[in-house]
Amino acid sequence: MNPPVGVLLAVVGTLLFLSPLVPWVATVAPAWWWPFAAWAAFIALIAVSMRSRRDP
Repeated sequence: MNPPVGVLLAVVGTLLFLSPLVPWVATVAPAWWWPFAAWAAFIALIAVSMRSRRDP
């Protein structure tokens, strides 16, 4: 993974899991599976970004 993509993923992860919107989303959509879906989406995003990586 090149550095700009890594920084972008770190920023997206920080905003996704540490933003002030997290409690608001938790009260709007109180389904038990939302946190798991958010983690799965973030992991899938990392997997897609690593897919184009080639080891020499």
